[in-house]
Amino acid sequence: MVNEPESPDAASDHLAMVADLALALEKDEFFLVYQPTIDLQTDAFVGVEALLRWRHPVRGVINPEIFISELESSGQIVPVGRWTLDTVCAQAAAWHAKGYRFAVSVNISVKQLELPDFVDDVANALSSSRFDPALLVLEFSQKTLSADADAANSRLTPLMALGIRLAVDDFAPGDSPLANLERYPIDIVKLDKGFIAGITNTEVAAQIHSLVQLARSMKVQIFASGIEDAEQVKRLQIEEVDIGQGFFFSTPHEAAEIDRFLEDFAIFSGKPL
Repeated sequence: MVNEPESPDAASDHLAMVADLALALEKDEFFLVYQPTIDLQTDAFVGVEALLRWRHPVRGVINPEIFISELESSGQIVPVGRWTLDTVCAQAAAWHAKGYRFAVSVNISVKQLELPDFVDDVANALSSSRFDPALLVLEFSQKTLSADADAANSRLTPLMALGIRLAVDDFAPGDSPLANLERYPIDIVKLDKGFIAGITNTEVAAQIHSLVQLARSMKVQIFASGIEDAEQVKRLQIEEVDIGQGFFFSTPHEAAEIDRFLEDFAIFSGKPL
């Protein structure tokens, strides 16, 4: 089937959005939401993942699937990524000042990782916020790990030297064996939500079991993304997956709503924060 060409109106609308995107950071239109993460073996709250959103004055809130590729192709991902990192560390430090101690993760792009001064960006964000580096997790795509392991390690090792943790996001066993990640200083592997959706399948469950056992030998945590129901939680617990995240536990919230989530979680779960 031949794809229909984009209509003139659609093309014009897209160009208008791209033009607006170029000014979004300057106009303070970006904001962050945070999705809780849970220890699947103890049901304890263990952290949040920061997610970027764009509040367009006319179009409303726009999810990153719509605009991240444009930020990447234009190079805007660098200043937006720097703003995101600074904002995440400042917010995390504010939570910790209230007595909460949990991990906060943020996604970084390959363009950021390749910057010569990216390590300085991370160090400055930690220093200015006084956020504990041991509780900061930087997530990056599996594709970021190029065929050149030495080049990838030259970028990742200085980051680990800051005391932070590193996570591979959207990991799918079919793309690359988990053992390949042993060459890199990785702390956490986040399984792709599409893979987790099949956990009730015996074959997929067996794959996850093998991944967990291998991860144990590598001293790497296994993280399940996109958990949607109690049956998935049960199966993941049986396979001893470490951490989980998904709409079953909570949708992403802005910082003020996370404060209320923390209060409710402590009251109703009796679990530590």
